[in-house]
Order: sequence, then C-alpha cells, then structure tokens
Amino acid sequence: MSTNTEPLQQAAFSAIQMQVGQRVLLVLEGSAAHKQYTNIIGWVENEFLILRVPHEDGWLVHIREGMNLDLRLFTGLSIFTFKSRVNHLLLHPRNYMLISFPKEIWEAPMREHKRILTSLKTDILRSTFSPESSASFWIKDISIAGAALLGPNKLGEIDSTIQIRVQFELKLTGKIEEVDIEGKIQNIEPIHLNSDVGEQSKFRHGILFVQPDVKLALFVHELEKNST
Repeated sequence: MSTNTEPLQQAAFSAIQMQVGQRVLLVLEGSAAHKQYTNIIGWVENEFLILRVPHEDGWLVHIREGMNLDLRLFTGLSIFTFKSRVNHLLLHPRNYMLISFPKEIWEAPMREHKRILTSLKTDILRSTFSPESSASFWIKDISIAGAALLGPNKLGEIDSTIQIRVQFELKLTGKIEEVDIEGKIQNIEPIHLNSDVGEQSKFRHGILFVQPDVKLALFVHELEKNST
C-alpha cells in the first residue's frame, strides 16, 4: 500500500513559519470534541502563544482557563499539530487568550503536486470571460497547490486570474465548509465528451492557487488519506 503523505515526524517550532493573523483550527477538550477556527495574534517563543478567542454565530465560544487544546495549522506544504493549554483569558477589551507554548510539534508533509481525483461543484466569482453557467463548472482533481477545473467555456487566457468558491464536507470539523480562493490559469485544454445527446465540448483549466487555504488543505489531506 502506498501513501500520498510522508510519515508523521517531529518538527521544530521554526518549521511552522508562524505568522500573525495565521488561521488555526482548535479542537477543544470535552465529551464531544468541539472544533473552531481562530487566528494567531502573537507569541513569545518558549513561553506562550496569543490567539483570538473564536466566535460562533456571533458569540464567543465558551473557553475556560485550564482547558486543553489540540491545534492544527497549515504552512507551506505541511500540516502541523500540537497540544496546548489555556493559561489566561484576556476578554476585555480584545478577546485574546494566552496558551502554553508547545512541547512537541508533529508535522505531516504533503506533496504539492500530488493530484487527487474528485468531483467538486465550483462557483465562478470572478473571471475574464463570463461563464455560460457557473453551476456547470466542476473541480475534477485537486492538490494543495492547484486544481483542474472543467466547464462549458473558457474563463480567460493563460496567466489571467479567476476567483472561485467551493463547498465541501470536512470530516475533521463535521461541517460543510465554504472557501473562496484565487487562482491563475496555467493552461487550457479543449475536451470532447460523448453523451446521450451527442458530443459535447468542454474546457479543462489548469489552475494554480495564489495562496492555499487551510480549510482546503485539510480537505485535500483527508482525500489523500482516503485514496490510499
């Protein structure tokens, strides 16, 4: 059996290349694991991290001092996981929390160009050429770096930029996630498909993502694991 990700390995904090504002997934302790996205505000290495307290439906998520956390974040070509603990809540005026600095960090490297077959409905938010029907565009394979987008007409020329919206179920959160992502058209290939109503012409767009999204990276990671 082959795998599409490298074996889990221990990593140094510097490997994360953490940035202020970076998106992170929190898994809160409890009888039913509660998962929320939030942002990194700052850190003092070997002492603590500062995160924004997550919101849900306009309300602060209930977090208490002493609560244990699992954190997952995507940087570069890896998903990093580590455990932490809520040390202090600074709810006024900024809704921040200080959490313990990770003692062990685990890295799951991903292959940038490993394409995974899928069938993911895609809405076209912006393109050089107006789509005949946004509902007729589908991602047929995907990686953390890009995707193959199939539809009834060209969306632009080579090197032009498009913006798409995709929805998918992320098993990690148990939710339907929605992501808007910008991409650059790398190549366009006309394809002729046979159907019950005759031959149809489609256009396959090779898309390079301008900036990979953490939710989408986690989704690709799940697809990779399911394809082994």
